[in-house]
Amino acid sequence: MNRRDFEGLMAGLNDALSYANGKASAGAREHRVEVNHTFVGTTRLKAGLTQEEFAKVTGASLGTVRKWERGERVPSGAAGMLIRILAREPKLVIQEAGLVRKKLRGQRRAKAA
Repeated sequence: MNRRDFEGLMAGLNDALSYANGKASAGAREHRVEVNHTFVGTTRLKAGLTQEEFAKVTGASLGTVRKWERGERVPSGAAGMLIRILAREPKLVIQEAGLVRKKLRGQRRAKAA
């Protein structure tokens, strides 16, 4: 590692430490996605999942998923993070959750030649 790379690495670590202590540097950026009832419902529909399937994928109960979508509860912690990841990479999360589906809603099967 050369000196320039090392100094860049140290600057990044110092920025991270400052941010962790509540002192964001001028170059720090933060992007938060609010996981509210609209986001939950939209994410589920875009992934082509039923509420029951969404519950299995997120590890939540069916009742909890319904409350999330009605806005009675808000996913937090790991569930919120998983829903944000599901919004970006639905196939990956569905596969990792072990939910095997023959056909996602909205997708058509390829015709045999």
